[in-house]
Amino acid sequence: LVLYCVILAAPISLYDEFYGKIFRSCGKTLFERFRGDGFVLFGEGKSKEITEVVIGNYNVRNPDNTAKAFQFEVNTRYLGYLPTILLISLVLASPVTWRRRLVALLIGITLVTAAVMFKQWIELLAVSNKHDWLQLIHFSPGQQKLLGYAYNGVSRAASAILYFVVAVWLLVTFRLNDLKPEGKKVEPKSIIPGKK
Repeated sequence: LVLYCVILAAPISLYDEFYGKIFRSCGKTLFERFRGDGFVLFGEGKSKEITEVVIGNYNVRNPDNTAKAFQFEVNTRYLGYLPTILLISLVLASPVTWRRRLVALLIGITLVTAAVMFKQWIELLAVSNKHDWLQLIHFSPGQQKLLGYAYNGVSRAASAILYFVVAVWLLVTFRLNDLKPEGKKVEPKSIIPGKK
């Protein structure tokens, strides 16, 4: 497990570049149109592990008639790559057949990517709520409180995604039969009288 983690977590820009492309592609697919007239753009950042995110509203204009937008950075290495390689390492180190490992990897990576995109969605909602001039969200006080809990408990907390990864690993890799203790082996007794 440790060996897989060390190899995959090495600060190699090729890893960050590859994952960054996947992250930006998923983000574009899911959030390109955001809450009606809103838009979200995902672009390469100043380094391989950084993604530049621009969120704006087509109907809110600057004096030069361009759409008003807010830009911020996302560290895709911390947000999604490290949880993904944790899952990969756990699955590869599991004592199951390679076929089950491959199935677990396919399902597990899909679920972890969905969780990463969910965290990104909460971040976009929080940014929209904070910068109300974007006019993308109109939350009631109760909804804002709920968003605050989700933002602090899910989006900002690093441990939440790690617990999720371990839960996904257990669910997609193992079966109930794997958790049962092996039965004791019983030596067959001789049926000839006087022999043990």
